[in-house]
Order: sequence, then C-alpha cells, then structure tokens
Amino acid sequence: METEFVLPIDAAKFRSTSDAWNELMLGEPWSVGHLTTLIELKTFKSKEEWEAFYYQSGEERERLLSRWDAPTQAMLQNELLIRTDKDFVHGLSWNLKNLNTQFGRTRERLYQKGEILYSAVHNNGCGLSVEECFECVRFRVVCETWNRVVERERNTIKTLQAMFPHTVFQEVPGEVYHTYAIDYEAYVDGKLRYALQVKPESYTDNTTYLTNARQANSRKNQLYVARFGAPVYEIISDNEGNILHTDVLKNLEQV
Repeated sequence: METEFVLPIDAAKFRSTSDAWNELMLGEPWSVGHLTTLIELKTFKSKEEWEAFYYQSGEERERLLSRWDAPTQAMLQNELLIRTDKDFVHGLSWNLKNLNTQFGRTRERLYQKGEILYSAVHNNGCGLSVEECFECVRFRVVCETWNRVVERERNTIKTLQAMFPHTVFQEVPGEVYHTYAIDYEAYVDGKLRYALQVKPESYTDNTTYLTNARQANSRKNQLYVARFGAPVYEIISDNEGNILHTDVLKNLEQV
C-alpha cells in the first residue's frame, strides 16, 4: 500500500490551476479548516484513515451549521467571502469562525470548490474538466497535508539515524500507534530503549484543540511507559527533518 498520495491527474494541468487557487483563496482555513490542526487532532496510521476523518469532520460541521438560520448558513458557506470581505470574516464571533476553521469539509463541499476553480481555469488552454478541478482541490487539501506529514517523519528519522548510528528506529504497527500515540520505537543492541512521537512545530500551538490532543496523547504515552518501562520522547521537526527543539537530544544521548 502506498504511504503517500499520488497526484491523480496530469501534473501540468495541476500546476496550471495554482494561480487561480491562490487568487481565489480556496485553501484558506475559512474554506477548508486549519489543516495542520485537524491532522494533529488524532493519530492516523494510513492516508485513507486521514481522508475519511477529514470528510467525517465536514459532516459534523454540516450538522452544526443546520442549527443556524438560513442567512448565517449561507454566509458560512460562502467560499469566496474571505477574499471579498476579509475584515468581515475576521470580525466574526469565535463561535461562527470556529465552524469554518476548526472542521473539515465533506467530499461534496470540496467538489463545489472544484466547480469554482473550474469556472476560473476552464479556458486556460489545458482542457481541464470539472472532475479534474475537483481532484486539484482534493489533492491540495487532503493529500498534500498528509504527504507533508509522511515526508517530515521520514526525514526526521533519517536525521536521528545519522546522529545515533547504533540505534535502530522501527516504525510501530497500527495497533501500537493508536493505543500509545507513538510513531517509532528505538532499539540498541536489540533492546528497547525508548519510543518517539514525531510532530511539527504547529503541534505546540496553544489552541483548545491541540491542548486536548496533547493531553490525550500524553495519557496514551503514560500507558506505554507503564507497560514497557521505556520513556516516550516528543520530537518536533520540520519537513526537512531538522530537529527544532534540540533539548530532547540530550535524553536520547543518555539512553
């Protein structure tokens, strides 16, 4: 099974939509949610699981939206409002902005964005269809978000392997991943020494959602320590695998 999403359409067609995508601001949190926040809310072992969660979050948003009056619903579903009246969007109450920024979108909502994108690019000479424009939207929102996470973890382990050549870093199976919120176990001379949770810098942000996620992961980590007697360390890194909070490296050196 592929660990990363593969672009499902011609790469040149995909690139041809970049200017319109940015100009229309279809990738703003107002339109798709805070993607990094959403992907850090839970631990996902597969790209399919992440994509399903994103759509399920969108379904929850639809249920919450249905409680508001029709004008409010229409305003929150206005994909281009962030571009046409940014000040109005930023001035909304937290409860209203929350419905757009802290939830995913259904597949149907992403398709609507594909239709908006199509209206802007269908005459650009690349022969794009509405379906291809939808795949452009899906790839930017769902797939690239996941791929960045996969790339970051892979590069981070490469960095650590270079630092600690005698340590074997082994990715944990899905059941362990979900139960204990760890990504890798580290072995020296065949003996388990510690486990790692690899996260981006945004994971340290002070938001309610990430605070709850950190607390949940901490509880799972404590279960791991109690069962296996090995500590769990949090590694904060960027997409290139650079370790951003280096104090933790002292702990790894002492193991």
